[in-house]
Amino acid sequence: EVGRLAGQMGDAIMGAMEDAATKAIDFEDAFSNVRKTVDGSEEDYAALTDEIRRMALEIPVAAEELANIAASAGQLGIKKDNVIEFTRTIADLGVSSNLAGEEGATMLARFANITQMPQDKFRNLGSAIVDLGNNSAATEAEIAAMALRLAGAGEIVGMSEGDILGLAAA
Repeated sequence: EVGRLAGQMGDAIMGAMEDAATKAIDFEDAFSNVRKTVDGSEEDYAALTDEIRRMALEIPVAAEELANIAASAGQLGIKKDNVIEFTRTIADLGVSSNLAGEEGATMLARFANITQMPQDKFRNLGSAIVDLGNNSAATEAEIAAMALRLAGAGEIVGMSEGDILGLAAA
């Protein structure tokens, strides 16, 4: 009986170690895409790695998925200093709303580019979208999609990002 239990424990430990190794490899693969899209030094990449891993402990999103969002951020023109805030905002939206992943990242980045919103305001943008989603008949994804369609015209006539989001929710 003891031998059988020891064997089962050994199998469980080996399985856990294999799973940890696989997750580490998956993260490194995903982070290699961050290196391709975000300009930085080795020190910058080490800091991004630490922040992404820390974030994965704070919210229910895997480090690999966070690295994929960070890679999308770089691809969408988000500056290195704003990648973590952008990644956190998209991850939080994915947890708390139906606006998530690459689609959410693309919508928010394009909206910011069109309206010339400062890149350090993504947290505010995400909060506004969630608040509007909670207090209107539209979902967060619908609000973001409509806001993106309205952004160009809104920018031309001098509407703020908040005005555009409010109109989109209405």
